Amino acid sequence: MSRSGFIILIIVVLLCNYTLLYAAEEDLVPYKKHSITILWENDFLNFMKSDRYYTNGSRIGWTSKEYDYFNEDNSMSWAKNVSITSYNKHHLTRFHLSINQEMYTPATHGPGIGKNDHPYGGFLYLNTGIFNRTQNTEEHIGIKLGLVGKYSFAGQIQTALHSGMGKLIFSEWDKYQLANEFIFNPYYQWTGRAYLFKTKGISMDFLGTFDIALGNADTHFGTYGTLRIGHNLDNDFGMPKINLEQDYAPVHSDKFSVYVFVGGGAKVTLHNIFVQGNSPESNFGYNINLLRWEVSTGLVMSFYGVRIGYIWTYYTKDYIEQPYDHHAVGALLVEFSF
Repeated sequence: MSRSGFIILIIVVLLCNYTLLYAAEEDLVPYKKHSITILWENDFLNFMKSDRYYTNGSRIGWTSKEYDYFNEDNSMSWAKNVSITSYNKHHLTRFHLSINQEMYTPATHGPGIGKNDHPYGGFLYLNTGIFNRTQNTEEHIGIKLGLVGKYSFAGQIQTALHSGMGKLIFSEWDKYQLANEFIFNPYYQWTGRAYLFKTKGISMDFLGTFDIALGNADTHFGTYGTLRIGHNLDNDFGMPKINLEQDYAPVHSDKFSVYVFVGGGAKVTLHNIFVQGNSPESNFGYNINLLRWEVSTGLVMSFYGVRIGYIWTYYTKDYIEQPYDHHAVGALLVEFSF
């Protein structure tokens, strides 16, 4: 797609999302359950059995129950003002905190680094923030705080797991890994929903997402669209992701829900420490691929606060010199509300 075509796409998506801000809202009912989320992303789960680039991501996290600070007066009522799109609009608020780890490797397992291959990188961090929900929008304001380098323990954990599973071991973590660096990475995501049709049995909706991150690990902005079809789509706004675009809240209903989805979008990256490196040993002089495309499909099911799901995501290359034109990652989700 040409640059002008991409600009037109962004304008169309943003205009669609903007109109959703003023859609008629039904009464909001707070979901009074906390949630525990376990999420695993791995390129082995994409069924292509690749083992390179962004190769693994894991998360264990907690999300609070929803608070209606417009009608609840307590010491945390100030949190209703932590919003951009819903600042003066009735919305529900919940908080989240998770521990995450990401791993990045070259395609080469043996000694050295192949021509134009990816540097080694590990990222261990806390991800914390706020979700703001109306009937048809979800706003996510958050920050990632952590470390890249040997104290991310990515190399040690991957080597132990691969050894135990009898898989090939990446042998150059100590030589070509990112240098130790503290990461401060705020981000913002907004998603709006429009129903294409809605019945008691089956419905279809469209989710439009705007995403931006500004930090020393990752600086980017992007737009994403998702079509979902299934039963009780208003249980959630979609399945979360760790490293890829879109990171949604847990369910906000106990109703039974099941749906399939397909989505796609574009991401403009200005900085990516896992490609560009932060030391002479990890900076190979690559040129970032400014515009990256991705598509995804999957299945999500939930009932009485328990949610399971799978996403397959395919995306184009991260840097111009990258030998492979694409990469794919699968993700598994297990979530419990209590």
